[in-house]
Amino acid sequence: MAHRIYLYNIDSKTKEEYPHYLGEWNYEIPELLVPLFAGNPRAKGKLLYFDKEEGVARLRMFYQFLADHHQLNYKKAYSEPVNKMFDFLETLPYDTFVMDATDVFHMNEESHKDQAKEWAEVIRERNNLYIQAEETQDLLSLEKEVFIFKGYDSFLAMLETDWIEYGLGYWNEEIFKNPSETFEENGLWGLKNKKGEVISQPEYQEIFAFNDEGIAVIQKEKKFGYIRNNGIVAVDGIYEDAFDAFDVEGKNYGVVQINGKQGLVSITTGQLTIPCEYDELELLMYKGLFNAKKEEHYHVINVLNHKIITNHSETPFEYGYDNLIFLKQKGTSKRLYYTSEGTFLGEYPEDVLSPILHGYYWVSPHKFQKKISIIKPDGTLLDSQIDKITVLDNYTSFAYRKDKKWYLYDIQQKQFRLTDQNVENIHVDWFTQFMNNVFIVSNENGTGIYYTSEDRWLIPQSKDYKKIESCKQEIFRISVSEGMFYYDQKTNTKSALYDYICEGIDFHEQLLCLFKGKQLLVLDENRELHQVSDFEMGALYEKQYNLRGKDQRYFLDFYKTWQERIGFGFETFFDNETLKSRGNEYRKEGNIKEAIRLYTIGADRGAGEMMTELGFIYTDESIPEFYDLKKGIDFYEKAALQDQPYAWNNLGYHYQNGKGYPQNIKKALECYKKGAELGNGMCFENLAHLYFYGEHVEKDYELALGYYKMAEKKFQFNEANISEIYYQNRDYSNLQRYLKKDYNRDTYSNIYYGILYDHGFGVKQSIKKAIGHYEKALEYSPYFYALERLLHYYKEDPAFADPQKYQYWKEYGEENEMDI
Repeated sequence: MAHRIYLYNIDSKTKEEYPHYLGEWNYEIPELLVPLFAGNPRAKGKLLYFDKEEGVARLRMFYQFLADHHQLNYKKAYSEPVNKMFDFLETLPYDTFVMDATDVFHMNEESHKDQAKEWAEVIRERNNLYIQAEETQDLLSLEKEVFIFKGYDSFLAMLETDWIEYGLGYWNEEIFKNPSETFEENGLWGLKNKKGEVISQPEYQEIFAFNDEGIAVIQKEKKFGYIRNNGIVAVDGIYEDAFDAFDVEGKNYGVVQINGKQGLVSITTGQLTIPCEYDELELLMYKGLFNAKKEEHYHVINVLNHKIITNHSETPFEYGYDNLIFLKQKGTSKRLYYTSEGTFLGEYPEDVLSPILHGYYWVSPHKFQKKISIIKPDGTLLDSQIDKITVLDNYTSFAYRKDKKWYLYDIQQKQFRLTDQNVENIHVDWFTQFMNNVFIVSNENGTGIYYTSEDRWLIPQSKDYKKIESCKQEIFRISVSEGMFYYDQKTNTKSALYDYICEGIDFHEQLLCLFKGKQLLVLDENRELHQVSDFEMGALYEKQYNLRGKDQRYFLDFYKTWQERIGFGFETFFDNETLKSRGNEYRKEGNIKEAIRLYTIGADRGAGEMMTELGFIYTDESIPEFYDLKKGIDFYEKAALQDQPYAWNNLGYHYQNGKGYPQNIKKALECYKKGAELGNGMCFENLAHLYFYGEHVEKDYELALGYYKMAEKKFQFNEANISEIYYQNRDYSNLQRYLKKDYNRDTYSNIYYGILYDHGFGVKQSIKKAIGHYEKALEYSPYFYALERLLHYYKEDPAFADPQKYQYWKEYGEENEMDI
């Protein structure tokens, strides 16, 4: 079961509380709503408090930032729910948000009060990140920070999630349904709005629940009517009974009763649309059809009292799937089926009728009928004894096979197509996602592409066509003995002949790749042809896996022929990105010689990234065959002049450790700082390590912490060292935050938890918990202090003395050469 956070709205002075909770969320505050809690976050006891006005203003600013970034302001799908959300937040009557996260706090051992304080601080820090992102207009960095280890990767993805509904979905939907609430006075009921103002005086014996349209039944002096949630009476209380209102095609109605007979009243006009003359009146389907019982028989009527199904029945009609109405029959599994317009379709078992379009249905085989049949809108059969049927979404035509012959039927024109031909086969595949009413048709005249809506051939039949198949979106490729050509249905274009055609390798920019002799051409998204130059071949090769099967094989054969034609050094045509990628592949394979050859091509062009890669290789002592420290550092220096951050980092390493240079810590710091300015996380980390360990520089935890925090933002994590800094600074609150980042609780955190519980630092003292954490800590590493404390407790503490455990841990110390 999920642990939840609940949010409320209260008056900070009078403690009056808004009658509904505002929202409930699992485990944590939704990332989209964090700015709402920017208003002076504070903890009192186990609850958290926030200033409403500042929070709503900060949230609106953040939403404006998102809308500007993603150009959402003029999109109705965005503006409507967002405006509704802010109308709700800004009209809340009280000045303070209250958050109750005790359900989540139960998951941890710390006191709820301490956890609330910690949450307030975390919320404050998180809001600083949001404010910084808005000030610098840097949404990407914020998303990298916020969505690490989360199910989303961007705020836009969250906004566009169906149930989130741009943020509106996070809130208690009951609040939006009913902007008012009932109240009681002297045994009578009235209505108040969200501000507590009376909008309907207390004069009713009962105000029943409001429906989704904001309409409720009212009872006054034993008479019934209807009221809206704005306090306006919709239908006067003149009926002896009234039932919950419902919506029919945007209009609201209610079943009412006079003298024991039921009818239907329009909530909009207050007038009866069905007179009160029926023994029973029950809504049958959402289109406004009713089971109407009169004189012991049922028939179906609509909201205007017009008979839809005139046949009477002793039992009620039922509403089934696909807008069909049916009656069960005694002694048979067959049912009588009717359309919602009242057309009788026939007697069939359950689940055999499927809609086609515009009132046409097809009947699947069942125990009473061995083959398929098709029913027309008037209930008569179009055809029967059918072997196979093809019905497609968004098509206004369908195909079926009967007696080894295929038939095409145009629903809009209500006629068969190609009646003068003996159609042997009709084929469709995924091209139906991009076009409607198109079929690949074959017979003795050959194969072609036929468009039923206009009764014409897009590609006339020919026996020369060996195969017609989907290639890309609205484009077909047609194989002939001499090669291939394509047909683009969108532009009605038939191409020239090519040796081979396949979909584009770079599917973001290309529709097709077209091969002809030594040439490779591409058709781009604008339907324009371009010849691929030698300098583009490498990039296409890198994306070869976008192709499959025979298409990939054809491209690879073409690429191999191109390689052979160019000869040795064909890689000189590669762009830098491809060169680096191929060089990296050679390195992974252990072919360092070939990697160097490719990186050198790039370096000779002045590519700083490949200079850095060469520096990596030549300074790597683990590959002695190519180890050349001077050459490697030369490449790093050249790359650094091009602001390559990893080159600066590695130069810093060489200065720090005196490898290739005389040791020079000042120079090392300069290099690390330069790389850090360029955004390199390892440079921040190396600076932090220097000040944390105090090697070659004076130990400075404050500087180290600052650099570690910057490294974190670049995904270089050092939770153990940061924890040590907080421990040494006796900042136990922040220490516990970082201990929780040891998610498996089996590495660095246990030694600290042991000390905290042992001495009561920032937590309630618990020797039992301390001992448990000390033992787990020693499973990870031989901590002297943990062993010392365990031996003390197991030997000298009366409450925990245990000779067997003492002996076990004593032997542990001896085995690990720990001098106790």
